[in-house]
Amino acid sequence: MKFKQVFATTSILVLSIFGTSGAANAPQDGQYRLAHANGDGTLKVGSEQFKVGAVVVKLLDDRKAEITLVADITFFLSGTWSQNGESQDSFDLQITGGATPGGIDGSGKLTLGKDSKDLRLTLKGKSRTSKKNVEVQFAGK
Repeated sequence: MKFKQVFATTSILVLSIFGTSGAANAPQDGQYRLAHANGDGTLKVGSEQFKVGAVVVKLLDDRKAEITLVADITFFLSGTWSQNGESQDSFDLQITGGATPGGIDGSGKLTLGKDSKDLRLTLKGKSRTSKKNVEVQFAGK
């Protein structure tokens, strides 16, 4: 009988922790968010086009954003984020750099669903060094 009580209590505790984890994902001012998704997307740099198979996005406490695009090669972008008034899961992005000194200037939108893998990303900008247009479209699965 004692084993059943311990098992029931443990099960309720574990379920309550996982049941409230969605609330912990809700963005609030100054809260760190991490989202990653596999999916389908494209990265266009001038006339070149790359298939994007995964994206990792970090929205840091200090309103900085770090974005990793995984294609044939990996692209690192950095910038800032702000909450979009439409919903708590919608963000405006300002891209101000990358892993290289030249970087990219641009802007875009990020939408996160209830699941961290439900991620949509659009970016448009221009390379500082080559002056080529850069465009990203991605939808997570």
